[in-house]
Amino acid sequence: IFQNYLLVSDISRFVLVFGTNEIGVGTLDPMLIRWSDQEDYATWTPAVTNQAGSYRLSTGSSIVAHQQTRQEILVWTDAALYSMQYLGPPFVWGFQILGSNISIAGPNAASTAANITYWMGLDKFYMYSGRVETLYCPLRQYNFGDINLNQQYQFFSGTNEGYNEIWWFYCSANSTSIDRYVIYNHLEKIWS
Repeated sequence: IFQNYLLVSDISRFVLVFGTNEIGVGTLDPMLIRWSDQEDYATWTPAVTNQAGSYRLSTGSSIVAHQQTRQEILVWTDAALYSMQYLGPPFVWGFQILGSNISIAGPNAASTAANITYWMGLDKFYMYSGRVETLYCPLRQYNFGDINLNQQYQFFSGTNEGYNEIWWFYCSANSTSIDRYVIYNHLEKIWS
């Protein structure tokens, strides 16, 4: 298996690979998701007797990020956001597109706090609480007017739950390493 991103699903106990190859094919498919059999990381070949399988997303050209939440796994491509939910046999996983023309800055640019997922896009901030919304950000022009998107795979986010904050760390326009951050207090809806 060629892997782009790997995730072990806590709740349903599958190993998932995002951006991989079909069984027996050496060519990488950046839109393909494969999963092992439930509670068996060594079984990847689908059979009637197991839950291993795969699914190819249709919107976009590559998977950029994923985030496990309480009831689903969110999957971002370079053009859309999908919900991936465990259904059980025979279909195993269900996929639903939550929105198109949605971006994410990099594989680590999303965080979940209080059951809401927040992320930095390429030109704005978003949240998902059952539906996708653009976050109002008075610092948007300041943040996205001085950002080095060539370094976007370095960008990352985290939570400071003691202060109800989401932090994003990113590179300014003239930097090749992280030198800026922006903070959003999701309880008081304040940016700094």
